[in-house]
Amino acid sequence: MSRAASDLGPLFSGLSAPAASEEAPAPSTGQPILRSVFGHDAFRPGQDRAVRAFIEGRDVEVVLPTGGGKSVCYQVPAVHLARSGAGPTLVVSPLVALMQDQVAALRRRGVRAAALHRALDHAERRRVEGTLGEHALIYASPERLAGTRFRRQLAKASVSRVAIDEAHCISEWGHDFRKDYLTLGALKEVLGVPTMALTATATPRVMEEVRQSLSLEDPVSVWGSFDRPNLHLSVEHHRGDNARTRRVAELLRAQELGRDPARGRVVIYAATRKRVRAVSDALRKEGFKAGYYHAGRTTGARERAQRRFESGDLAVLVATTAFGMGIDLPDVRMVVHVQAPSTLEAYYQQAGRAGRDGEPSSCVLLYAPGDSRTQNQLMGASPNPGVENGWRAMQDYAYGTVCRQAALVSWFTLGGLPEAAPDEQTCGTCDVCTDLPSVRTAVQTARSSLRQAAEAREAKRRADSAVSLTEAQQALVVSFVDALRKPIGRTALALGLRGSKAKRLKRLRLQSNPHFGALKSVPEVALVRGIDQLLECGRLVRKGRKYPTVWLPDKRVRPRSTGAPKAKRPAERGLPAALRSFRSKEARRRRWRPFQVFPDKLLRAIVEERPATPAELLALPGMGSARMAKFGSQLLELVRDNPA
Repeated sequence: MSRAASDLGPLFSGLSAPAASEEAPAPSTGQPILRSVFGHDAFRPGQDRAVRAFIEGRDVEVVLPTGGGKSVCYQVPAVHLARSGAGPTLVVSPLVALMQDQVAALRRRGVRAAALHRALDHAERRRVEGTLGEHALIYASPERLAGTRFRRQLAKASVSRVAIDEAHCISEWGHDFRKDYLTLGALKEVLGVPTMALTATATPRVMEEVRQSLSLEDPVSVWGSFDRPNLHLSVEHHRGDNARTRRVAELLRAQELGRDPARGRVVIYAATRKRVRAVSDALRKEGFKAGYYHAGRTTGARERAQRRFESGDLAVLVATTAFGMGIDLPDVRMVVHVQAPSTLEAYYQQAGRAGRDGEPSSCVLLYAPGDSRTQNQLMGASPNPGVENGWRAMQDYAYGTVCRQAALVSWFTLGGLPEAAPDEQTCGTCDVCTDLPSVRTAVQTARSSLRQAAEAREAKRRADSAVSLTEAQQALVVSFVDALRKPIGRTALALGLRGSKAKRLKRLRLQSNPHFGALKSVPEVALVRGIDQLLECGRLVRKGRKYPTVWLPDKRVRPRSTGAPKAKRPAERGLPAALRSFRSKEARRRRWRPFQVFPDKLLRAIVEERPATPAELLALPGMGSARMAKFGSQLLELVRDNPA
């Protein structure tokens, strides 16, 4: 497995690959384009080697840290090849916003580029597909490339190179594994052109899987330095979310950040949307200029938050991992994690967005034991092995007492965290290097607190298990079931007897049961065991097979009174049905409400007026120029395809 690195910096510098030749390299083929098109006088370490190899027709793997300039590695060759008469370079990118930003930046530099993604309307998509061969770069999502029709179009356009950005998504050991990336290996068979795989966060194990999946042939391996000496890395241990939120405000005040964007920007990462909103609200109450960003917001709301942050209107942005990929802001002075991310790779990628201008910046991880529960919930029942491995590394990093820089470099070059770092492999700036005794004390205190909490939970479990229901309590359980209109599961029954405020109990309307909360002092485990005993002796019976529920023997299920039956909407056909179907699909795709696509009033107007031209459609009440730009061509096409 290749562990080559063009420049691993002072940490673990012995891992650098030997030079291919002792002679000084010839001037790069891409140097004039780098200067004239992109405005840079010189390549960063590793970029020149990747550019040369790609132009020469070699497969290439590029692992450069966040802010290391990965895009230059394929953009410069793409422009060079296009000027030489070769076909376009296909760039596979995972995010629409990232594609749009890169295409816009290339066009400003006079480079012909286009992107194919779900946000394009039908007419624009057809226009781009018809001009594929005229561009230097074509951006597309992995989902788009799954279709054989589009692959044939690319072959017809004589694509000369393929670049796979965020290539770690291919590997199940990568932190952002996406199944659609697994289909990209077919591009080598269909197009038969040199391929470049690029990522900022991949261990040697991940890159081995990437090479195999993409069928890279003897690739030139370019690994940049993971050492970021301008970043002050630190970890703090806290108990609970409120303590961490207060600590964020303290950090901002201590560094005089968060109120004046001219002093630098701050990104705060949380694992859940709920925490993002809560932290943002708390900071605004403290007088900080904070906004928030997560995938649950509408596209327009996310774009507005990002624009305000980039323009300097906001000094602080609180976000989930949905924010940041492709963002290149030089003056992010601090990145704070109020919840640990899912993997050490994800942490490095997010923290690495600080200090891209080389100025001193802070990266603070505020860790709490509850982060484990949060990540277990987010990972679900069957997490991929890479996330599990990465989460263990994340926890080891949080509880580690080795130089933070050395730990990260070791993880990305050797695939593991070091147990100790020799003196010459310390950064001198992280919390471990500057105040090791305090870090050791904090870690010991946190571990001791964890042990005490685990012991307390075990003691409570034993005590709860020893509780048995009295005859009177058993009678209350039976009375609760007797007051129900339909059977429920035994766990829901136990929660209802305890008076739980869980949302699912509200859906079952258990709060209206006269015995709701009658046994709130009895442990849940004792109630469930007592219900099982009542089932065994026949005072309660099970209903259903796939999802067993609890009921009384010979008790009939009473149907809920629903009042007058609702009038059913007449079955729609033709244009009305087509419009509703289109609206539903767009709403799901954009994560909008259906009325945000267009309201019923506009739907009825289209059916009645049957507009044939853009002017006629725009004249309908409620259409507007924004809806016209997004949906006009599709709506007119639906009218044409569904004659009266």
